[in-house]
Amino acid sequence: MNHLNEITTHSKKLPENLQKEVLDFICFLEKRYSFKSVTQNKHELTDEEIEQACGILQAPHGVTLEQMDEAIKKRGGSL
Repeated sequence: MNHLNEITTHSKKLPENLQKEVLDFICFLEKRYSFKSVTQNKHELTDEEIEQACGILQAPHGVTLEQMDEAIKKRGGSL
């Protein structure tokens, strides 16, 4: 198993808030070591690249836009 697969496997076991923390850390490393993130590539991403990049961020269940808006409001934000 390569490192990307290991990261994905371990990340799937974490609660959503910790998955976000892992993603934030990866973004920090990209900036610290001047790596370009996936969104900075000049070419369009394939479906496979998008799925690979977002695989660890799958929600455990579906939510409506209204539910997302309510969750944002509870945390002090707004749409």
